[in-house]
Amino acid sequence: MITLYDHPRSGNCYRVRLFLSLIGLASRRVFVDVLARANHTEAFERVSAFRQVPAIQDGDDEPIWDSHAILLYLAHRYAPQWIAPSDQMGQMHAWISVSTNEIANSLQPLRLTKVVSTEEAAHHLGVDASLLDVAGLERKTHRTLAAFNKRLTEHEWLAVSRSVADVDCYGYLALAEEAGIDVANYPAIAAWRHRIEALPGYVRHGDTASSAPHDGFLNNP
Repeated sequence: MITLYDHPRSGNCYRVRLFLSLIGLASRRVFVDVLARANHTEAFERVSAFRQVPAIQDGDDEPIWDSHAILLYLAHRYAPQWIAPSDQMGQMHAWISVSTNEIANSLQPLRLTKVVSTEEAAHHLGVDASLLDVAGLERKTHRTLAAFNKRLTEHEWLAVSRSVADVDCYGYLALAEEAGIDVANYPAIAAWRHRIEALPGYVRHGDTASSAPHDGFLNNP
């Protein structure tokens, strides 16, 4: 069984939990208390090179960290139907790259400033609290969402066919309201979110009903 090192509020962890549920793959979840800095240990560094969640351990294989890498690994090994056809492969990887760059530098940190304290957000973003530019993050977020909305106005799925890129980008686009974004202003994104939410196996952020029980607080992973 796959072990998932997880934090329930993380959008990065959510995209992995969601994909595991969509492909019907059982997992054992280990809660890593990142707010208590439980990930800042040499032991956890052996699981995740940059001490970040999520990470997975698939049997006796070497651990895999980074949510984007985890999704691609799971798709290639267990759910090839989520890999785009060869003529759409470039688009799939391009939109995964958008998740790792544009979303990770706009919507993702903007949401963080709303759900934790300013000091905690600054710590995780690696900046001084006085340097947090929330207004700038809001502008970047709206530019990113406008690009998504245009793409999804023209196509049902990001890579034309449904692929792992949709789950990757959905992880934080599903949480846009927590960043203070009204998704009604982006109707194509809203419709795309509904399509994902209608898929068999879909679980909402924070819904643990279809997951294996937690192993509790991980202070010494």
